[in-house]
Amino acid sequence: MVAEQNGPVPFSAAVLKLVLRHVGVQLALAVMWGRSPTAAARPPARRVVLLGASNLVYSFPTVVETVRRMWQEPLEIMAAIGHGRSYGQDSQVLGRKISGIFPCALWKTLQGRSPLPTAALVTDVGNDLGYGVPVSRIVSWVEACLDELERAAATTIVTELPLESLRRLGARRFLFFRRLFFPSSTLELTALVEQAGELNERLVAIARQRKFSVIPVSGAWYGVDPIHLRRSIRRRAWPAILAAWHVDVRLPTAPRASYWLRTYLRCLAPSEQTIFGWRRHSEQPCGVLRDGTTISLY
Repeated sequence: MVAEQNGPVPFSAAVLKLVLRHVGVQLALAVMWGRSPTAAARPPARRVVLLGASNLVYSFPTVVETVRRMWQEPLEIMAAIGHGRSYGQDSQVLGRKISGIFPCALWKTLQGRSPLPTAALVTDVGNDLGYGVPVSRIVSWVEACLDELERAAATTIVTELPLESLRRLGARRFLFFRRLFFPSSTLELTALVEQAGELNERLVAIARQRKFSVIPVSGAWYGVDPIHLRRSIRRRAWPAILAAWHVDVRLPTAPRASYWLRTYLRCLAPSEQTIFGWRRHSEQPCGVLRDGTTISLY
């Protein structure tokens, strides 16, 4: 016979119990939301390629809902996104390592897919400055991605760097966020602003040379955090950026993604990642929404 334990539950056990309960709820919601598409759902008629880092991670449900509302038809969404994502080299945040955007499997998969009308977004280009990568190398990585999008005949949007927000940075705030986002970086504020300006200038030039849309970002979209869109502005910022795809449906404000959709998307796994040394592979597409929209993450 096991004696019943009396007294308060240890704090660590209570936290573990809460985490396990939360994970269980998340998985249950994911299974519920991610069931097979309805019988009336059509196969995807259009492809959307999303390239970026933390801004797209934080706003992914908003962007997914926005593009679905813009085209009002099933989409094939292919996204290479991730916190701290580099455009050309492996990056690691909180024990999770992912490849750079250009070396990832998205491009090989895209080449093997049947042609579809394609729209693409290229954003969050400045992360590699924090990793100490020279501007010329970053430009070569981005150009390689743009070459692939041009080959896919994609209608492409490229966002500029948040120069206005970076130029407002004071020394203390810069050091705080440098240590938070890029703890091994020794980059100085003056060098960052100078390199960001050079990178932005070259990014705009190569995008316009290809006749891609170049979208400046407003300094008002950023707050204390100099590189991530304010939560309160995301549902207005993304429709303003994506309007350059020239879709007939214009949205002044993005639809609010439901809790169910946000949870489901958060549970999806990319094709390849390494978590605390454990390498994981996941089949793509990893998500299917009820209208037939598919989600592939790389």
